[in-house]
Amino acid sequence: MNNQKAFLGINLDLLENPKYKNLDSRAMMLYALYADRYSASMNNARLGNTAFVDDMGVFIRFTNELAAKVLHVSKQKVTDFRKELSDLDLIKVVREGLKGYKIYVYPVQQTPSNVELLLPWKNHTITVQKVTSDWTILSKIEFCKNLKLSTQNVDISVSRISESTCSSKTDTSLSHSSLSHVSLNNNGLDDNARTRKENSIQSNQSNKNPYHSLPEKIKSSFTDIFGFITKPMAIELHSLISQSNEDMVNYVITSSKGHKITNAIAYIKAAITNALKRGDKCAQDMINFYNNNVKNTFSSYKRKPTKRFMSEEEVNAMVAKDEEEMRQNNPELYARLQEIKRRSAEKAKRKPVIPIYKLGY
Repeated sequence: MNNQKAFLGINLDLLENPKYKNLDSRAMMLYALYADRYSASMNNARLGNTAFVDDMGVFIRFTNELAAKVLHVSKQKVTDFRKELSDLDLIKVVREGLKGYKIYVYPVQQTPSNVELLLPWKNHTITVQKVTSDWTILSKIEFCKNLKLSTQNVDISVSRISESTCSSKTDTSLSHSSLSHVSLNNNGLDDNARTRKENSIQSNQSNKNPYHSLPEKIKSSFTDIFGFITKPMAIELHSLISQSNEDMVNYVITSSKGHKITNAIAYIKAAITNALKRGDKCAQDMINFYNNNVKNTFSSYKRKPTKRFMSEEEVNAMVAKDEEEMRQNNPELYARLQEIKRRSAEKAKRKPVIPIYKLGY
């Protein structure tokens, strides 16, 4: 029984191209991990899943902690390797708020033809003559029409059926760098259809940015209190507005000013959910609930009286009053107390006086 195992390939141009001669071999391994994850994101984008597509193209998420475990190195080493790849324009790392980083993976530059190969016996490039006949085009169009995929619509138009897609004299280079970013399907369909679909995905993302369609007062109040709005945040805000209304969401945002809130979206979502459960229909209902149930509850708490210190005159008056009561009710105790006070005063007078002399004379 032959069990085939999955493997992770290293682009040979990273080994042959003089541009990457100082690149650490473990950094090459890290790039191979990024390229493998990139291919998964690209496949999802082709199937219509735009979770890993933004205005800059297809990106991946790959934490340094996971990369350190896979490569058996420290997290700091992964940071150094990632900087090497970024300096060589193999990747681009963009900060994404609290979510971490987006990583954009770029192709490896092909080894120049005048460079003597270190591994000449390896197939660095593959030359394929691609010729498509009229019958092949028609059969593929018919095949695509018969496909019934729920998540993908196939739209291929051929203006000139009699014209071949590639000339028989043209060579198509399939280097390792190109193979890592362009995957030919088994049917050999023209890549222009897939390219048009990728361009349409990116154009739709730029035109349908959820942030731009948010109401202006929502954007203004949210930015003033919580900071910038990311794309996932904008999507969540749209969902909350659709569940309730614009005024209710804006009231929750503005009323949270001054509170210590770590997750703005979670706080707004909880407030809107509770309001809908109570049956609130508008922002005024939420204000009434706060005034009748929350505000009065906190204001009803009795405040502890602040400590008040007596003045010297008040203390002397209280002592004189107590002594007078003692003199009338208990003359013996009063006489004894006066004797103690007299002796204390005499003792204070008998303290020796220490003279202070000026030094230097």
